[in-house]
Amino acid sequence: MPTGFSHDAAKEIEQATSLPWQENSYREYTSQGYEVLSLFSKTGDSTDTIIEDCSPKATLELDKLPTIRSFLEHCNLSLMWVRLNKLAPGTCFWEHRDYSELSEKQKVRLHVPISTSPDSYMVFSDTSVHLKPDTLWLLRPDSDVHGFINGQSVRIHLIIDAYLNNELSHEIDQVYLLEESVTILPEPTPDIYNKLLSLAARLVDENREHDAEEMLLTTFLQYNQPLGFSYDLVVSLYEKYSRLEKVQEWISRKYRFLHQEELQNVKNK
Repeated sequence: MPTGFSHDAAKEIEQATSLPWQENSYREYTSQGYEVLSLFSKTGDSTDTIIEDCSPKATLELDKLPTIRSFLEHCNLSLMWVRLNKLAPGTCFWEHRDYSELSEKQKVRLHVPISTSPDSYMVFSDTSVHLKPDTLWLLRPDSDVHGFINGQSVRIHLIIDAYLNNELSHEIDQVYLLEESVTILPEPTPDIYNKLLSLAARLVDENREHDAEEMLLTTFLQYNQPLGFSYDLVVSLYEKYSRLEKVQEWISRKYRFLHQEELQNVKNK
């Protein structure tokens, strides 16, 4: 990454006060506080934020951010989509796998942290990774089940979805993970889960179902547990109440989020 990229990009974003941030289009996948702005999209509109296979067009907002525009012009990528994601303090992105609703054409996702905090993490099944600014991070969203938990300040990332070309394939061969950025998640005990389910049940009894669900979904971001288990906990909660409609809803969500999403599902939400 160019020296000082994140600082310069953050300053330009702060000064561009008219940027039309949109509520995240993947609302089922996240808690509140997630906003997005497209810089390259299918239509060339910055409010077009549902990712699709395409040959994207630059949006007008890209010209307001010359540091990012210059970086994209010089990185020789076969772009599919480019956006800015902004997470408010405490925002979470639940356990999921991306790209299953898209074509099988090989693609990867690149994260460039612009503004972040030390307690902001991308989380995998047994580890959490802090994504440092001024660093390019590679994600294979179709194979890496992951989530996010933001810390105590606003987090802004430049996110680049790109098709594999020869140059990118060569660069990927040289990718490595910074050990100091990785934290091993703790192993939970049965007692932890029992207490969480008891607390979730009390929340349901208080008509706070959404809070109960989010508390259980957050376990993926806190503990080393089997893939999909955060959704199993929500299913278990509603089985206790014989809420069969809710049970089926969360079984379906688990399959969609981890195995096979449909583009129409996202567009209809």
